[in-house]
Amino acid sequence: MRKKTILIIGGGVAGLAAGIYAQKNGYQSQIFEMHFLPGGLCTSWRRRDYLFDGSIRFLSGTSPNAAAYQLWKELGALEGREVYYYDELTRFEDRDGRAFSLYTNIDRLEAHMLELSPQDQAVTRELCEALRGFTRLDLPVDLTLTEPEEGLEMGQRVMPALFHLLRWQNVSIPAFAARFKDPLLKEALPQFFQFSPPDFPIIMMMMTLAQMHNRESGYPIGGSLAFAEGLAKKYEELGGQIHYKSRVSRILVEEDKATGVRLANGSEHRSDIVISAADGYATIFHLLGGRYADNTIRKYYAELPVAKPILQISLGVGQDFSQEPASLNFPLRRPFMLGNIAHERLVLKHYCFDPNMAPAGKSALTLWCEADDYHWRRLYFDPQAYEEAKQEAASLVLRGLEERYPGLSQHVEVIDVATPVTYERYTANWRGSINGWALSQRKLNMMMGAGMKKTLPGLENFYRIGHWVEPGGNVELSCASGRDVIKDLCKMEDRPFKG
Repeated sequence: MRKKTILIIGGGVAGLAAGIYAQKNGYQSQIFEMHFLPGGLCTSWRRRDYLFDGSIRFLSGTSPNAAAYQLWKELGALEGREVYYYDELTRFEDRDGRAFSLYTNIDRLEAHMLELSPQDQAVTRELCEALRGFTRLDLPVDLTLTEPEEGLEMGQRVMPALFHLLRWQNVSIPAFAARFKDPLLKEALPQFFQFSPPDFPIIMMMMTLAQMHNRESGYPIGGSLAFAEGLAKKYEELGGQIHYKSRVSRILVEEDKATGVRLANGSEHRSDIVISAADGYATIFHLLGGRYADNTIRKYYAELPVAKPILQISLGVGQDFSQEPASLNFPLRRPFMLGNIAHERLVLKHYCFDPNMAPAGKSALTLWCEADDYHWRRLYFDPQAYEEAKQEAASLVLRGLEERYPGLSQHVEVIDVATPVTYERYTANWRGSINGWALSQRKLNMMMGAGMKKTLPGLENFYRIGHWVEPGGNVELSCASGRDVIKDLCKMEDRPFKG
């Protein structure tokens, strides 16, 4: 019997995951990727002796003790890969020289917060009690509930932490932080996730720290590109084909049924099913010409806040930063403008815990700064102005780092600047956003419900996956969306799903 064929647009982690599950379940699939590497936004890039990472800071479900580990086991994503677990996730310094460390061990975090602010004992203990409650929450692989048995499993796993879920599901981090009397804690907690929206749900911080306390969320040594290359290898071993430097320009449709794709070189490729793991806006409004965008979808793109575009400045430094916190958020004595956005703080991350990132005794450093995609897109049309703006941004950031680390500039060996335009060029992501939709309270409610539909109204044989469909937009959810779509196809065809 002829195998059904699937064409997948985009070789990021969602597309690779969909391809792996497609091959496992008897489909014959191909992936068309515009770049010459797999991974999409889940990537790293080498500059001389340094490897700079643009994605994974930590993954959920990295321990065999976690239910979500099943996803990584099925994908072979962590085979032979060491996982690093943070003791201190980030450190926040204020202008008075005080520092708050977000420790991943709840007992240590509680003692630290009580020492910083005895007057906030009641609020601190309430927070840490909730964190301990969330350590009993073990979410399954299937977060999008489409079948009764999935709902039953979710209910069983949620039950031990149900009180805390109900108590905190509608509380934002800024609202909770406002209860602290200590100005350091009041200022630091809302900046737990860089660029988080004003209504960022505290439940996301609680679940993340609880997983880290349990040693179920960590960083895969080797970085993002190595992680993606592992998925690509698994896919090809299963018989899948990846076509690199193959940009899709159109999704072919006949009688409201997706029938294949047309590439930028004019060639056409037919299939029974088309899955887009590409940018959501480009898929709906460019590859399909907006024909299948109903009012709900148009409202998403008109109203839902997009995760802020970033300017990533990466430095290869001939100094050892291993004794510094892995992430440090500190104030600038002299704030500056990057493009048209004022910056009063910098967030510096190092990767000294990963020997792949820099030579021994040296460090790969990265900084994410908020950026305006329109500003950088305008500059891009003038190559000289664009390069000068990148150089100016790097100089300003180095000046800010010198305030905290005097003499650092003398040890800088490599400088790399990636703008929102860089992300658009290599991944075609709308507005240069690397996380899709901002994780607001509305998005959390979508995550805890049915999520966004993977189909489009009026179009058959077509599905969309990835971080523009799965609210939250991280690597885990993107991979899980690839799993979900193949599982749904198996259910429609009344065949057992193989994980």
